[in-house]
Amino acid sequence: MARNKVLIVDDEVDITETLAFILQTKGFKPITATDGLDCIRKISSENPDIILLDIKMPAMDGYEVCESVRKSIKTKSIPIIIVTSSGDTDSIVKAHKVGASDYIVKPFNIPTLLQKMRKYI
Repeated sequence: MARNKVLIVDDEVDITETLAFILQTKGFKPITATDGLDCIRKISSENPDIILLDIKMPAMDGYEVCESVRKSIKTKSIPIIIVTSSGDTDSIVKAHKVGASDYIVKPFNIPTLLQKMRKYI
């Protein structure tokens, strides 16, 4: 499997580190960011193949990040999977309105996440 770059964005460091470790063992090249602003910087410098994005974060939330990514010609085609604890209909609808490719609710299982990721990369 190619070493696809995955940008994992979550303000909970335990989640980013654990997910990075798991994805690395599955052949991915994980990159982590702890908030929306850090995510925007890493997108520019790392050019990820896919983004796993939490919604509730300081500085810039996941909705704002998603909108920003979709507005840029350079980044608009990067798949974004929202990975969050908010499973209500309004959050899911809003995520898709701002350009999310897919949505997964925490807690999730790794096979489901991998299946969704492989759908886009």
